[in-house]
Amino acid sequence: MIALSPISLTAMNQSNLEDMIKTIHINKRIAMADISTFEEGLEAAKLGVDVISTTLAGYTLESGESPEGPDFPLLEKLVKVTDVPVILEGRIWDPKDVDKAFELGAHSVVIGSAITRPQLITKRFVKRGK
Repeated sequence: MIALSPISLTAMNQSNLEDMIKTIHINKRIAMADISTFEEGLEAAKLGVDVISTTLAGYTLESGESPEGPDFPLLEKLVKVTDVPVILEGRIWDPKDVDKAFELGAHSVVIGSAITRPQLITKRFVKRGK
């Protein structure tokens, strides 16, 4: 799987990006768009990516401030208006988040910092009573 970021989506002109996606497909690979906004997801779907991931939602200037938890509204909108599988990624800290993602139609869920960054896990436990 080859991931393209929103920087790729905006920095390249559309025909170059379409050629890149075609090259990925010719080489029998999957093209995934790491997006931060609904508009980026729509554009990526239109250009022919195989998978959309909410990887950068809440982490870019374009997407605004990071919500406390996963960007469920973004997931839900993308699932409703595209035929492309959507992966929920970002700020997933609780198994209930995973359940909700699948209820909203996520193809899969990526759990990152909640299991790979012990300093953040510890910080959440320390702050829980404050």
